[in-house]
Amino acid sequence: MITRTTFQRPLARLFIVGVSLLTVVSLSRSVYGLWRKRDYVRIRADALAQEQAENDRLKKLVEEAQKPEFIEKEAREKLGMTREGEAIVILPKSQISNPNDQVKQKEENISNWKKWWRLFF
Repeated sequence: MITRTTFQRPLARLFIVGVSLLTVVSLSRSVYGLWRKRDYVRIRADALAQEQAENDRLKKLVEEAQKPEFIEKEAREKLGMTREGEAIVILPKSQISNPNDQVKQKEENISNWKKWWRLFF
């Protein structure tokens, strides 16, 4: 008598193909999920590196702010404080000379045709 093997039966064949398809789909979804999580981890690692660099920069600023030279400079510039025996001289804005203003004043005294001449030649 001829017997059929398990794989030759149509119902068994359908069951094996179905289980194989379910396994392939499940594994592919797992691989895709891991791939997306890897990208997320890389993005978060980059963000962490940036934050650590910013933290290091801020720590250096705090160290600088603790130095007496920095404190004195800030007190002089922002608070207008002086040492004993020093005097503050405040000049009116009209007496403060700016080198750029002097150049502009010289240019204003030149006639227009000379300005055009200098522009092109």
